[in-house]
Amino acid sequence: MNLTFARYATDPMLAGNPLGSSSRLTIRAGIKAALAEPLTADERLAFDKIGGGREPPSAPASELVIIAGRASGKTQSMAALVVYLATCRDWPCDPGQIPVVLLLAADREQATVAFRYVLGQLQASPVLSREIDSTTKDRIVLRSGVEIQVATSDFRAVRGRSIVAAVCDEIAFWPITPDSASPDTEVLTALRPGLARFRGSLLICISTPYSMGGALYEYDRRYYGQNDARVLVLKGATRDFNPTFPEDVIADALQKDPAAAAAEYLCQYRTDVASFIDIALVDSLTRSEPRELPRRSITSKGTAIVYVAGIDTSGGRGDAAACSVAHWEDDKVVVDACRRWPAPHDPKAVAAQVSEFLAGYGLQTATGDHYGAELTKTIYADVGVTLLPADAPRSEQYLRLLPLMTTGRVELPPDPTLRVELLGLERKTGRNGKDSVDHRPGAHDDLANAVALAAVAASQGMSAASVELAWAEPSTVFDDYAFRPSDFSRGWFDGY
Repeated sequence: MNLTFARYATDPMLAGNPLGSSSRLTIRAGIKAALAEPLTADERLAFDKIGGGREPPSAPASELVIIAGRASGKTQSMAALVVYLATCRDWPCDPGQIPVVLLLAADREQATVAFRYVLGQLQASPVLSREIDSTTKDRIVLRSGVEIQVATSDFRAVRGRSIVAAVCDEIAFWPITPDSASPDTEVLTALRPGLARFRGSLLICISTPYSMGGALYEYDRRYYGQNDARVLVLKGATRDFNPTFPEDVIADALQKDPAAAAAEYLCQYRTDVASFIDIALVDSLTRSEPRELPRRSITSKGTAIVYVAGIDTSGGRGDAAACSVAHWEDDKVVVDACRRWPAPHDPKAVAAQVSEFLAGYGLQTATGDHYGAELTKTIYADVGVTLLPADAPRSEQYLRLLPLMTTGRVELPPDPTLRVELLGLERKTGRNGKDSVDHRPGAHDDLANAVALAAVAASQGMSAASVELAWAEPSTVFDDYAFRPSDFSRGWFDGY
């Protein structure tokens, strides 16, 4: 069938329930504008509120970007849009060609949210439900031959497809650094040739805003309010798109955490979030080879080498486990080696492999993060490793690592995963003025955490296994990235 979106969105037999109500006027107007369908007087007012002063496109846009507050109904509405494109448009194909609708997110679980909306809307319509030929947990095949598929935001996986529409869900939280495994810009670049195979195809990016960087921010900066014929960017707070959302919930969130709530509900980018470490610094501290240094007993100056280790433990399901070994030599920390065990895995089997790795450096003790507490201690004790809890949380370990890096007192191994994780760390300033460091939403920092634990322990010139780390308060340690002179002259190496 060939219908206008205006008819589809308001017909109770089609998408009338998710898109036909008055509370969905704004999002409905935005979609109609992207498809170059005429707007009613009310829809034009709604469009002007989110369009940044631009005119509605005179021809269908090829890229639609919606930057909206949380609970604005954007994922459900975009699911309705792709159902419309999949069922109410004709997509002529060559023999063997399959027109595909892709639902992409940073991980498969997030992408499945949109997939459930799509399947639910198809099944809820007495008309559209007849268009379903078959379904699996991540694919819907329609009688027309169009397939609706779930996929993760991997630029390698999206190549080679003939794409009718692609929804990039919560793209602000995808990896953004050029050196990450699959940067957001690379995914968009990989999608566009597939979309170009069909006239009228649509690339759809939807998200709440996050930091002032990445593909979403660049869309906003370059196209919002601009009369671009190809790209339409719409932006508004939660209640601009969903006036039924309770105002008191937003007010309460703003009182508790203004920066986070402004991003979540008021559609403002977070100004309290910044990259923790830049590419040039990481590269300048990374040795060319080898990836793992062999065990040695003395330095070139004849002093004894004392190895220390850090472990980021894991339950084996969502996160990787990681281990790093480091030592102090020639006025700097040398990170000898680091290894990572991806999830899913058996924690006991990994603990045995970690034990073997540590034994190669004569170690039976390591500093562990705070994950799992007594359970992980027991698992590692069973394989002969004494796991001591770190004296400070993960964020504090990163803040201790930073001055070592900025003063050139760290040598890093050439491990690509470590590089990606370090570059993905973000620094946030809290309401109390204190900084915290963590990975971006949806990213990981298991290997970086293990390296930080080992490097910080080695920098103290003492074994974390036998001596409590003695640090000053962060406010005195990190001013101007300067250590107290005593930090590097404790005399622990004297006599070797």
